[in-house]
Amino acid sequence: MLKKIFYGIAGLVMIAAIGALTLYLNPKLGQRLFLKPSASFDEANVPPAPDYSQPDAWAALPTKDDKADVVPPESGILDGQDAAVVDVFFVHPTTYYQDDMWNARYDEPGETKDFLENGVLRHQAAVFNSSARVFAPRYRQATLYAFMGEEPDTYQALEFAYGDVANAFEYFIENLNEGRPFILASHSQGSLHGMKLLQEKIAGTNLANRMVAAYLVGFSIPEELGAEGVGPCQEAHTTGCYLNWNSVTSEAETMGWKETTKIWIEGKLQHIGGRKIACVNPINGNLGGIAEATGNLGAQPFADSEESIRTLRPEATGAACDDGMLIVTPPDDDEGFTYGAFGGDYHIYDYNLFHMNLRADVSRRIDSFWKR
Repeated sequence: MLKKIFYGIAGLVMIAAIGALTLYLNPKLGQRLFLKPSASFDEANVPPAPDYSQPDAWAALPTKDDKADVVPPESGILDGQDAAVVDVFFVHPTTYYQDDMWNARYDEPGETKDFLENGVLRHQAAVFNSSARVFAPRYRQATLYAFMGEEPDTYQALEFAYGDVANAFEYFIENLNEGRPFILASHSQGSLHGMKLLQEKIAGTNLANRMVAAYLVGFSIPEELGAEGVGPCQEAHTTGCYLNWNSVTSEAETMGWKETTKIWIEGKLQHIGGRKIACVNPINGNLGGIAEATGNLGAQPFADSEESIRTLRPEATGAACDDGMLIVTPPDDDEGFTYGAFGGDYHIYDYNLFHMNLRADVSRRIDSFWKR
């Protein structure tokens, strides 16, 4: 009996080893096995739509207590939303990694909600709260696999998610913004939807005159986006423009960013295909170039507790734009700056690494907007 158990365990170990090797040599197989929804995309079976006239359809509103209200301890920063005369419309990144559906519920519970509120709102949307009122819609986001596969389902799921974002933006403009200047901000999947908003709803319209800037962070945003009259921010005081950066180390693999990432361009969702990617340096606010760590006013590490915010770390990293990528050298002595960073990709730290510089950048561009 013991011998049978031993051979059985040995067989399972061998199968696991062969499986692991197979997935290592063929990562797309692993993506299909563990991330791809089993059923095809079917708009007849998607979750119910959000009603943006209801507060529960918004992850952050200036009229309610939410995680976009937090400020770093011992920083002297205050939540200034009550007195702000500018709004920010923030589109959150992917927080749904399951394979149950192609598009999550807008009020998806569990880890999806926790990551959105305790990760994204606290460490991304909150950087705007000292200068602008924060509006962050919930939407039926596409699952992570939609960015990996090439099946028609992946394109349909992303297009469907954009529909919610567009509806939320229209409701925001017509019912909440009250004709005020606004900032468009986003990260990752949110920036895919943000680039289409910029092209289809803002550029070439009267709204462009009210847009302070668009922070389309953590995505492959081409310098030549095709948004009428709106280009990448050239300098720290430029307004009516867009910013983008992707935080990686010099050893990171970046081919996906430059060749196969799906983007909205020329009226359709397609691969970026080698187009030049915009890189605005978040330390100094200029298009391209190098900024030393001494110019980093304070990075925000992730905290162990969902209820805590850690103090800032000045001079945590410099930043250098290189072929569309932002090369960083984050601290390796703090789990708050290493958690979730694989292969030199610091994607989830795009906002964290430059927290205080972003607060300063937002304030500076708002000032420039009023002077303009």
